Amino acid sequence: MKKNYILLFAICLLVSPIFSQDFHLSQYWATPLNINPANTGAFNKNIRLSSSYRNQWIQNNSFNSFYASVDANVLRKKLNGDYLGIGLSFSQELEGKNSFRNTNFIFSFAYNKKIDKQKLIHNFSLGFNTIYTSKQINFTNLVYGNLFENGNNFDPIDFYNYKNNSFFDLGLGLNYSLLLNKKHLFNIGFSSTNILEQAFDYYIYSQVLVYRKHTVNFSSELHINNSFTIIPLSYFQTQGPHSEFIFGTYFKYLLTNRNKTALYLGLQYRLVSHYSKPLARDAVILGSRAKYKSFDLGISYDFTISSLRNSTTLIGSPEISLSYEISLKNSNTMTICPSF
Repeated sequence: MKKNYILLFAICLLVSPIFSQDFHLSQYWATPLNINPANTGAFNKNIRLSSSYRNQWIQNNSFNSFYASVDANVLRKKLNGDYLGIGLSFSQELEGKNSFRNTNFIFSFAYNKKIDKQKLIHNFSLGFNTIYTSKQINFTNLVYGNLFENGNNFDPIDFYNYKNNSFFDLGLGLNYSLLLNKKHLFNIGFSSTNILEQAFDYYIYSQVLVYRKHTVNFSSELHINNSFTIIPLSYFQTQGPHSEFIFGTYFKYLLTNRNKTALYLGLQYRLVSHYSKPLARDAVILGSRAKYKSFDLGISYDFTISSLRNSTTLIGSPEISLSYEISLKNSNTMTICPSF
């Protein structure tokens, strides 16, 4: 029985890249350039460093995602409140014992336009990105059925015909933020990436398509009093035959305004669909965050509630994020930007 599991796992590693779906995160707000290129540079300080790590199946430790980015806003004074955003991000997904590696480098650019009208402050942003993707397969650690049949571990299809791939693609995004009475903030964004829908082949007899991905996100920041804020949020993405919808609420408690120290606690719910199947329950996500000065640390855990919970190896997914913002001397101005 154990041999069958090993063989099944090896087959899954070969088949899973064929779907060519981008990785997903529960703390999606911690990867602003991954959500929407229009988010590039959209924060109150001048330079932002962001990072995330996710272990998809904690007991199996076979799917890991890494993300890191740096972005900045420039020309805010010269453009009288408007600004340009530039950014660079890196993401990598590892499946199995590095058997499949999906790596992305993304350069992002955005222009932000601010319109100040007494009780209403609007901010429109348009962004685009260029994406370099590298997909690699390593067969060193795979186990094939013939190892148990005749003692020889080799790919029966002939692994010499497999190859690594790299290609460029494009993305585009829009974002709108509204500050009401200089108190309540609302934000909605839309982006489309992998616009060119690049096709490539791992093997001479098969071709893989990187589906175009569309993303819509909404968030708001509702101030109840000087200390307590409610943050409803939602995130929907669709890519080829796959869809994902996350919605929930975070609660923010401001401990001290001097150091911007705040604690967050939130609950989200994820629905997913594959091919013609409707959206169905996937996970309940419990998360917490802590902000201190320019640091923002987030920790979350996905509790699987789909049929996968019947497997003792697929019980949930931990995730951690960390961001840090840097302020340059005499360069800060108030920016209306997405808040999560």
